[in-house]
Amino acid sequence: MRIKRFRAKNMMEALKKVKTELGEEAVILDSGKVTENGNSYYEVVAAIEEREELLEPPAPLNQNLPVLETFDLESLKRDLSEIKKYIKLLLDKNKVQGGEYSYLFKEGVPEEIVHLLEGADKPLKDFLIEKLSQKGVSPFSKVQLFIGEPGVGKTTTIFKLAFWLRLNKNANVIILNGDNYKIGGKEQAQRLSQLLEIPFSQIDWEDFEEEYKILFKNFDYVLIDTPSLGKKFSLYELIEIEQKFPFVRFNLVLRASENPKNLLNLWEEIKSLHIENITLTFLDKLYSGFNLFWILHPELPFPSFASTGERIPEDFERLEYENFLRYLLKGTEKILI
Repeated sequence: MRIKRFRAKNMMEALKKVKTELGEEAVILDSGKVTENGNSYYEVVAAIEEREELLEPPAPLNQNLPVLETFDLESLKRDLSEIKKYIKLLLDKNKVQGGEYSYLFKEGVPEEIVHLLEGADKPLKDFLIEKLSQKGVSPFSKVQLFIGEPGVGKTTTIFKLAFWLRLNKNANVIILNGDNYKIGGKEQAQRLSQLLEIPFSQIDWEDFEEEYKILFKNFDYVLIDTPSLGKKFSLYELIEIEQKFPFVRFNLVLRASENPKNLLNLWEEIKSLHIENITLTFLDKLYSGFNLFWILHPELPFPSFASTGERIPEDFERLEYENFLRYLLKGTEKILI
């Protein structure tokens, strides 16, 4: 059996190479995506049964050495045939219909979501509505602790949300700043506080439990800004806060234009926290709704709010199934709906 490894920019090209070099009878032993020297490739390991030549036992070196037994070629062929059938069965089970597999990967849709879409038995639009509705509506608790990676626009988004709550819910909102690391962060928050007329104060976690009793009486919502996730503010600090203040709920701020794989990896790291809401930023920077398909992951809550531009507070909206579906379907004309 001849075995060879093929690499290409996408799965379709790799399979064409297999067919060209090894022919139609080639068996796919393994396939997947690999990264080498910073470049990503699709790799396929294939094999082909070559024409067997008659094997004869070697002549004994002398009369005292035993003669080697001959190979049972027919038995070996039957075993290889069974292996080939089994591999083909596995490949058929995960076969991508319509040639959309490589296209969706190119658009950044994670593998687990691609397989979820492949199993759909209805048009894409109907399937998306069904999956989104299964997530239900996320609650919005009184005390929200906002977390996110550097550069997601967390501070600006919190002030947009506070203004939205005051405008649409007639709510009395205060923003607390727990970020003592970001250079100029406090000054930025103070300017936004004055511009939007939203109460703002620094937070001292040591005294927060006593201060919260006063805040609970005077405000409908308490929104808390935090340092960006990283070495200085890690999962351990968040777990400690959650244990000490069980009434706090987490609001995860994510950059919509971020690599979906990175977002799902982040979710895996912090999903043990009581994350009640997801807020999307830079939604206006998306060129394709495929970049949002990661939200179909069954464990993720439906995103509650979205920042859609730089204007404060205009570029901010509450996400419902209908308007979020519009973002999901943006630029997806290549898949029949």
